[in-house]
Amino acid sequence: MVTRLMFALLLLAICGPALAVTPVPVTVSVPPQADIVAAIGGDRVRVQSMVSPGQSTHSFSPSPRQLRALEDARVYVKVGHPEYVFEYQFLQVLEGRGEQVRVVDMAEGVDFRPLEAHGHEHGHDHDHGHGHAHGDTDPHLWVSPAIVRAAAPRIAEALAATDPEGEALYRERLRQFLGELDALDQEIRQRLDGLEQRVFLVNHPAWGYFADDYGLEQMAIEVDGKNPTPAQLTRFIERARSEGVEAVFVQPGFSRRSADVIARELGITIVEMDPMRRDWADGLRAFSRALADALS
Repeated sequence: MVTRLMFALLLLAICGPALAVTPVPVTVSVPPQADIVAAIGGDRVRVQSMVSPGQSTHSFSPSPRQLRALEDARVYVKVGHPEYVFEYQFLQVLEGRGEQVRVVDMAEGVDFRPLEAHGHEHGHDHDHGHGHAHGDTDPHLWVSPAIVRAAAPRIAEALAATDPEGEALYRERLRQFLGELDALDQEIRQRLDGLEQRVFLVNHPAWGYFADDYGLEQMAIEVDGKNPTPAQLTRFIERARSEGVEAVFVQPGFSRRSADVIARELGITIVEMDPMRRDWADGLRAFSRALADALS
């Protein structure tokens, strides 16, 4: 007589191999992209980010372990901004492997926005189209729910093409993700739309696409890793005072020396916010709450 335990073991032996799924190895450039891919891929993907939370892309250098893991990737999700030269180096590694790797470009269809110059827009004309020299344009595409919404179906398509057996799961998880993204967008709009103050102050200009999405203006203390000169800093403090800013948002991995000077001069609060944190949706939600507090 077959006991229940023996029957369960027999069933496991028969079904176990069929149920086992080898996750698709996916590499992304920055941590928020890893969260987005995981939301769409679930247990059928294994995601690694080349840049770590709190790490600056300006000084990024991959470790040997990361390069070894990169060689296993079957899908690569890149930011796609020309400033991120390391992405092209990684893709050369993948192409040299001689196997097909599907690449998703988050910048596809995006017009790169100009970076602010010490609190003011550059007074030059730039070509912001994808594929041109970046000049003074913003690479932080992932802080825009609108840009992420456009890229998500392409991520699901690349996963399904790589792993056809998971296509139905990817399609369903994409539907859920887009619904959650729309709800997040609506939540942020309700939180920020009624604010009379629309200007916020940052040490590093990482939130520009977010500002564009929600009708805000980002004042950036430094641009391209450079702090303002003493004369520029004086003019910047005068403008910040006239705008009535109540906080300065600083980012881990970047110098906050000028932010400290401005905060002391104006008597305002320093708030640390990381646009590189992996929990992408929670990061945008937390930033919107901090903005609402600062701009109220």
